[in-house]
Amino acid sequence: RMERAVRVHANFVEYVPLILLLLLLAELNGLPGWALHVAGAVLVASRLLHAWGLSRHSARSFGRFYGTLGTWLVLLGLALALLGNVAAG
Repeated sequence: RMERAVRVHANFVEYVPLILLLLLLAELNGLPGWALHVAGAVLVASRLLHAWGLSRHSARSFGRFYGTLGTWLVLLGLALALLGNVAAG
């Protein structure tokens, strides 16, 4: 059980700081406020879902899958938005 708790924390530390940096860069580059709020809300929901799923089961679970998917979609969406902003201007 302790190993799973450590893994939940480690997974959080692997992704969230980078996404927070991308959110900061997106805000500084003029991404609309609503988009930042959506990205932040999806990130929080995804991380909670992932932590819930991983803390209950060490194998595949609904929470782990959709929590990871949501985290990666936020990461990809912010990266693409920033790249689009750089390319546009």
